[in-house]
Amino acid sequence: MTSGGRTCEDCPHYLRITLLNLAGTASIIVWGIFLTLMLLGVLDTSFGRMGFHVAGLLVSTGVIISLRRGSRIAVVTHVAHAFLFISLLGLPLLRADNPLAMSLPLIYPALAFLLLDDIRRGVAGTLLMTAGLNIALALGAGPELRDGTMLLDGALTLTAGMSFQAVVVALYLHHRQQVLGRLRTVSEQLSIQANRDSLTGLHNRRAFNEDLERELRRRDCDNRQLAFLVLDIDGFKAYNDRYGHPQGDTLLKQLARAMREVFGRQEDILLRLGGEEFGIIFRSEDEAQAEEMTTRLLSVIEAIGAPAPEGPCDTVTVSAGLYLVEPGSGVDADHVYRRADEALYRAKSAGRACWQRASR
Repeated sequence: MTSGGRTCEDCPHYLRITLLNLAGTASIIVWGIFLTLMLLGVLDTSFGRMGFHVAGLLVSTGVIISLRRGSRIAVVTHVAHAFLFISLLGLPLLRADNPLAMSLPLIYPALAFLLLDDIRRGVAGTLLMTAGLNIALALGAGPELRDGTMLLDGALTLTAGMSFQAVVVALYLHHRQQVLGRLRTVSEQLSIQANRDSLTGLHNRRAFNEDLERELRRRDCDNRQLAFLVLDIDGFKAYNDRYGHPQGDTLLKQLARAMREVFGRQEDILLRLGGEEFGIIFRSEDEAQAEEMTTRLLSVIEAIGAPAPEGPCDTVTVSAGLYLVEPGSGVDADHVYRRADEALYRAKSAGRACWQRASR
């Protein structure tokens, strides 16, 4: 399918792209046949009709080429719709000698609603098309009518056909938009759940690499210091063994609240990397501020006051490793995590309840 790579059914414009492809290809074939028959002298070769078919062929070809080049779907759609409206409205005037010419504009409502993917614009276009065709009919365009009764009958038939089709397609489009809206909501909720730790509400390990890589890409756009802090609860296994897993879960949630207290800015990314290991991706004005925030976090966590079954302090503490990303460096997420993790274990070896700065 000609779509500039947008052929996935999950693409929100998939239906319009498909319709544009079908309509564009069919139009090229139809306009080509008409022009060929005109050049062979089979059909009338008046200037108006020839120009009409040439314009149709050019617009249809332009639509296909635009899709191939990946042009904005909204622009391509509006151009295609505008020509569809003008050509179908002008057809009864150009083909007044053909009694079937008035029936072709009846395809307009379905195409308009699906192309525009907008009920209000579809209704407006259908009303304008119906009014224009009725005016053309009253002025004598289309099949020759014997009297006013036949004119009224033709106008009512035309209006009823257009209106019925518009209502049916509008109902379909309304239902489709509601279903797609619900699917998007469910998809967003599932995405949030997949990237969040259910216990603490922090980002989980699955989201970590994506979050860190995104922030690393942004480091050239933000002159502040980018930092990654990894921390681990000292003696958490012993705490669980002594007080039980429910109390351990409570401690994890308390630690998450402490992290939000120190790193509560919207841009700060707080993570539970697994078990008792947590991480924070943040920015500071300079290295000194990053170090000060790290020291403050360790103090706030110690101030929770949860009793420590073992370790250097009477209350639960954490050890941490801090990595400061050097401006202009080409490091990736794996490198940053590895260096911070090495610093964390140096802090553990140094007696716990402290943090170490990672080497770059």
